Amino acid sequence: MYCPKCRTEYRDGFTKCADCQVPLVHELAGLAIDEPAFVDLEEVLSTNNHGEIALVKSLLEAENIPYVAQGENFTMRAPIPVRFLVPREHLVRAREVLEDLL
Repeated sequence: MYCPKCRTEYRDGFTKCADCQVPLVHELAGLAIDEPAFVDLEEVLSTNNHGEIALVKSLLEAENIPYVAQGENFTMRAPIPVRFLVPREHLVRAREVLEDLL
């Protein structure tokens, strides 16, 4: 049995998805699978200042601008910059929001 929404597989005896609360189906054949979309990202800012990193994240999230903080979880003795990447269609707005930091 499978959940048609989240595609989780269940053992026999289950009839409803514990997470999605929808009835399970016997097979997933024929159900469309969402293909991941290609997103063209552009760098809007790069910094290794921890205060600026937190501020940039806060500002972008407040404006609902999607971003990737590349290098954020990388650890070394020498700090490396975190690159903030946004989808190309959000680049102008992100630059406006981060204007004082650029």
